Amino acid sequence: MMEEETPKSSIELLQELQFQPIRTAVRQSIAVVDQSRKGLREVYPTKWPRLNRQLLGGFQPGKLYIIAGRPGSGKSAFSNQVLFDVLDLIMLANKKVIVFYWSFEMPGYQQLLRTASKTTGKQLSELYSIDSTLGEKSFQDFIASVSPFTKYPIYFQNRPKSIGFIEEATRRYKEKNPDTLIINLMDHSRLVPDEKEEEELKKLNKLSKGCMKMQAEYGVINILLSQLNRNIEKEDRAKNQYQPLLTDLFGGDSIGQDAHVVMIIQRPHDLYGIVKPYCNEDPIKLMAIHMEKNRDGMLGMIPYDFDGARFTITERKRVK
Repeated sequence: MMEEETPKSSIELLQELQFQPIRTAVRQSIAVVDQSRKGLREVYPTKWPRLNRQLLGGFQPGKLYIIAGRPGSGKSAFSNQVLFDVLDLIMLANKKVIVFYWSFEMPGYQQLLRTASKTTGKQLSELYSIDSTLGEKSFQDFIASVSPFTKYPIYFQNRPKSIGFIEEATRRYKEKNPDTLIINLMDHSRLVPDEKEEEELKKLNKLSKGCMKMQAEYGVINILLSQLNRNIEKEDRAKNQYQPLLTDLFGGDSIGQDAHVVMIIQRPHDLYGIVKPYCNEDPIKLMAIHMEKNRDGMLGMIPYDFDGARFTITERKRVK
């Protein structure tokens, strides 16, 4: 004869089913606001005020940030400046942090050459001595500009790795260094391979789920650079100044839905020759950062001036 199941109260059943009572959410909301007003909230701002405001303060652990755009739109330049801004703040506060830079598209030294182009005011063609040999003084200036970067805890992985490898590297490092914040910067999503050679969209879905797992278990900040599909390149959209959409994100359903923030870069003049005002902004040298998804903050476009020759990005002042 089967024993009768021990009766459980409604509260015990809800706990077993892992429901959270609203009073717990109330307490959590009060704690977040209290931490914020006391300056204790864990958030890492950039040096760009308008971007910080859109992100409710800056970049936050446990979240996935996607920076997307057409090839040559400035994704790496934008993400690198964001990265160094965040690192400067973390290191100033004497907090432990490490960056795993999964640079599958270009080696780490090329990333530094772009940054040095900005700090020295020299174009890459000058640093490569294309038209004339770089002079000794300019060479010493270049050395002086890149040497300070050795202080940053950035480690490049230039060989393509699977999301499984990225997860394993994150797990192993976090287990040995539990009080260290890990930032994964993956450049870019379509270059992350998979051992089983699955269809590309399935790979992106696996990558997205892997990011969610690392964020939930290890409090990682994931920054993922992504390509756009061909829709945005259609002539009718370019001529009519259509702004980018989430559907323009390659594999949008696979990675866009899991992201906390999706920023899409548009350069209307440089890419499409647009000379008329774009979103009420002068399109010349304009790098438009369209915030197409933002779970906690606001949507909208943030305008920047972009000097592609020297990889310099400057946030435009708000027009009153």
